[in-house]
Amino acid sequence: MDYYKCPTQDLYSETRRRSLPPLSRNREQLNEDLVQDDTDRGSDATTIRTVDRSTFLPRTTRSAHAGEIGNTIVASQLVNEKIVYWTLNTFFPTLQVFFESGRSCVIDGGRLSDAFVGLDPALRFKLTDCAHEEEGRVSNSILPERFSDSGIGLVIQEAVVSQRTSIAVKNSQQWAPRDPPQFRIVTEMHTVIGLRLRGMNKMAFIWARTKAPSGGRLWGDMRTAGLRDDVPIPSISFPGNDTRPGAQRIVVIQDSLIARNRPDVKNKPPTKL
Repeated sequence: MDYYKCPTQDLYSETRRRSLPPLSRNREQLNEDLVQDDTDRGSDATTIRTVDRSTFLPRTTRSAHAGEIGNTIVASQLVNEKIVYWTLNTFFPTLQVFFESGRSCVIDGGRLSDAFVGLDPALRFKLTDCAHEEEGRVSNSILPERFSDSGIGLVIQEAVVSQRTSIAVKNSQQWAPRDPPQFRIVTEMHTVIGLRLRGMNKMAFIWARTKAPSGGRLWGDMRTAGLRDDVPIPSISFPGNDTRPGAQRIVVIQDSLIARNRPDVKNKPPTKL
C-alpha cells in the first residue's frame, strides 16, 4: 500500500503499532519504512487481529459467485483432505486446490474488481514455495510427477472461517471530494479462510485484496465453495503425461468402437480408468 498521502500522525501511529524504530521524522522515510515492512512481512504487517473462528461463513458471503463456482460449503469438510496440486485463477480472485481423493475445492475471494488472492507467509511457504521445476517447466505440485502416486500430500488438519481486522488506506472524503483528497489509515473487517496443514504449529489464512479500494472496500470476503469430484491427477492407472487437474480428456467415444477401419481407434486399445 502507498502511505505517502496519509497524514504524518497516521504514519507515526502505524509505525508504533508495528513496533518499527522511528529512525526518521520525515514523511518520505516513514512511508518507505511501512512499504518495506509490507514487503518483508506480507499480510502479517497489515493484520491487526483475526478472531471469531467458525466453520460457517457469514450470511453476506454465502451467495457470492454461487452460479459460476458452486454453492458455499462448510470449511470443516476439507479436514483430512490431502492437497496435491493448486492453481490461481487469473480472471477471478480464486484459489483452486486439488486433493488426493480426486476432489477439488475453490476458495473464492468475492466480487471486488481487480482483486487478487493472497496467502499468509506460513501458508505461502507450505504451498507457493513448494513449487519446483521439472523438465524445464515450473509445477505447483507438492511432489514431482515421478512421486505423484506415492500417497504423500499436505494434509489439512484444521479448516476454519474467521473475521480479520486489517489496515487500509482510504479517502476519508469519498462522498464530499476534496482537492486534493484526504487519505487516512483506517481499519477494515473482512472474512478469511484459515488452514492448518500437517507440520504447521498454527493457523494461516487465505485472503483477498484489491490494488485500490473498490466500492469503499480494500479487502474481500473469502468463502469455500464448489467441492466436487474432479479429473484425477496423472498416475500409473490414468495414463497421459500432459494431463493436469481440471483438464479434460476423452475417455469414452460415444459412437461404436467396433466399427472397422476407424482411423482414430485403429490399433489403439480403449483407455482404461
